[in-house]
Amino acid sequence: MDQFGISDLADWLEAHSTALLEKKEAMPVDRVFAAVDQLSVLQQPAAHYLSVRQGQYFQNESDHKLNLLADDQPLSALEDRIMVNHVDGSITEDTLNFTYNHEPVFDGTYSPKKDLNIVKFGLEVVGAAASTGDDDTLADVLSHDALVTFIVAAQAFADWQKA
Repeated sequence: MDQFGISDLADWLEAHSTALLEKKEAMPVDRVFAAVDQLSVLQQPAAHYLSVRQGQYFQNESDHKLNLLADDQPLSALEDRIMVNHVDGSITEDTLNFTYNHEPVFDGTYSPKKDLNIVKFGLEVVGAAASTGDDDTLADVLSHDALVTFIVAAQAFADWQKA
């Protein structure tokens, strides 16, 4: 995936949102994982994180934006999500700032639409920054927990589609 691939994926998700929600098209989990891996922020490949225990991730890599409440449960069971909702700053001055907020996807029942929105909107914001080509600055400031959210949300959505 090249530097524009993340935005292209976000655009694809936007264009296919209805079909994804109607289960007519499958969530491209592998493409989401490839986008996360392309950013070179996380210590392991994206797919690895689904089986990592929440407590282990909290101690070894989390930037403590996610509420990791079940130490012995895998990240795939995580119900908290971090939405990447804005980026500002200056690439030329190596000052990027991302804004995040918690987004509930479990309010009694699972909301697949919210997970889809978290992935597509977050990838759009991150993709805009990634398209500048300043990978080092991006990797330094991008939240690990936000990228884990993309992984968990994409997989949860894909699992919901199969149910």
